[in-house]
Amino acid sequence: MSDITLHDAIFTQRAMRRLLPDPVSDEDIRYVIEAATRAPSAANGQQWAFIAVRDAALRKEIGALYLEIAARLVKPASEGGASLDEASRKVYGHAWRFAERIGDAPVHIIACMRHGVAGDDDASRESSYYGSIFPAVQNLMLAARSRGLGTVLTTLHLAEEPRFKKILAIPDKVQTVALIPLGYPDAGWKQPLRGDVDEVIHWDGWRG
Repeated sequence: MSDITLHDAIFTQRAMRRLLPDPVSDEDIRYVIEAATRAPSAANGQQWAFIAVRDAALRKEIGALYLEIAARLVKPASEGGASLDEASRKVYGHAWRFAERIGDAPVHIIACMRHGVAGDDDASRESSYYGSIFPAVQNLMLAARSRGLGTVLTTLHLAEEPRFKKILAIPDKVQTVALIPLGYPDAGWKQPLRGDVDEVIHWDGWRG
């Protein structure tokens, strides 16, 4: 498959929560993870690590835990149990339906850092910590888009991270940052809905 342009990857990459069960090749998995490692990292520390979960039994176990968490934190809002407006309930509804099928995604990629975040309330160190993994995650997602693969960035598993880490035998000192299902999307590519860029640009200082 020929890579698409960077412009098309950026402007059509969106959260794909409906993924086909079709297998993803090891070559494509390696490619998107290698793309992740081309991102910048603080002091070039490259403390990232990525777990590619292909095993169906492991994915089912991850999916069951994710669904358990979502039943507690997502489903009530999706049913209108919280005082949310209709748009917010719709977002939670999508999130709940995604939770019901996350275990069926053909690949789960877990983005990790090989040490914990600084616990000394040092904002600059915490910023550099997450600033060293999320650019890599975005690289991974854009690389996936270039191969026609869909992704969605999730962090809900962090509500039960110790149990999640136990499933994959992840050492205590390693921190998981994101769970990214990967697969061929059961939907077309299009630009995500976003506001007008002029609403968020402030020239030469904050205006308005």
